[in-house]
Amino acid sequence: MSPTLGAKEWYPARFTLGKDGRCLKGNRFTVLVLNQPLANKPLFCQCYDEAIIVAADGGANRVYDLFQQEKTEIPKYIPNVICGDLDSIRPEVQEYYEAKGVEIIKDPDQDSTDMTKCLRYIRERSHHFLSLGETPVNNLSDSQESRLDIAVFGGLGGRADQAFSQIHHLYAEVRQDPKPSAGDLYLITEESIVFLLEKGLNKIYAPVAAESFTENVGIIPIGKPSVISTRGLEWDVTNWPTEFGTHISTSNHVKADVVEVETTERVLFTLEFDKQTKM
Repeated sequence: MSPTLGAKEWYPARFTLGKDGRCLKGNRFTVLVLNQPLANKPLFCQCYDEAIIVAADGGANRVYDLFQQEKTEIPKYIPNVICGDLDSIRPEVQEYYEAKGVEIIKDPDQDSTDMTKCLRYIRERSHHFLSLGETPVNNLSDSQESRLDIAVFGGLGGRADQAFSQIHHLYAEVRQDPKPSAGDLYLITEESIVFLLEKGLNKIYAPVAAESFTENVGIIPIGKPSVISTRGLEWDVTNWPTEFGTHISTSNHVKADVVEVETTERVLFTLEFDKQTKM
C-alpha cells in the first residue's frame, strides 16, 4: 500500500450516536430526507439539532408521519426546506409546514428526480449553510470542516428500483465538478451507512470502540471492476481484483481505528451501525 500522504479522509461517525459522533455542536452537514421509509428515528432526531433538514417532496410526509405516535413532537422536528415537483406531498402536510414557515420550493423539471432537485438546491446554497455553523468540530480535518456533507435518510429503503437510483446518484454526484464547499454524500439506512470511496487511497475513521459502528464492513465494486488493497481489516488484501461474478468483499471485520482502502476504481464502502444507533 502506498504512503498515506494525500489520502481522502472519511468521518462517518460524525452522524452517529456513538462516543465519537453525537452530532457535535458546530458539526455542519445537511440531512436530505427521501420519500422512503424513515426507519432510523433515533439517529434522525439526533442529527436534527445540528443539521439543515431538506425534505424531498414526499419526504416531508415521512418526517410528519414519523411522530404520529407522539403528536407533541411534530412541531419540534420541522424541515428547513421542502423541495421537488410537489406531486407526492400530502395537502395537509404541505399546509401544516407552510403555516410553520417552512420554505417550499416547487421545481417542475421532469428530467430530474426529487433527489436530484434537492442535491442541486443544497449544492447551490452550500456556502450559506456552512456559514450557519457555530464552532469548528475538533475531530475533523481542516479540508473536511470547510465542506458541507450530505446525509441521505431513506437511502436504500423501500422499492428496489429506487434503491438502485440512489446508488446511481452517488456516482452521478462525483462525476460533476464539485464546488470547493461541496462535501461528501452518505446514504443512511436503518442498519448501515454507505458511501462511495474515491480512486486512490482512502482513510476511514470508524473506531469500533467508539460505539458508532459494529465491526461489520463491506467493499462493493458497483460501477466497475476494481483492484483493492486494505489495511485495518481482519482479512486484509493486497492488489486484490474485485467485481461482481468473481469476488467481492462482504462481512469483513474492522480491526483498527482507521481503515485504509486503496482502489483503482470507485467502490461502495458500508459500515453497520452499532445497536444503540439503530434502536
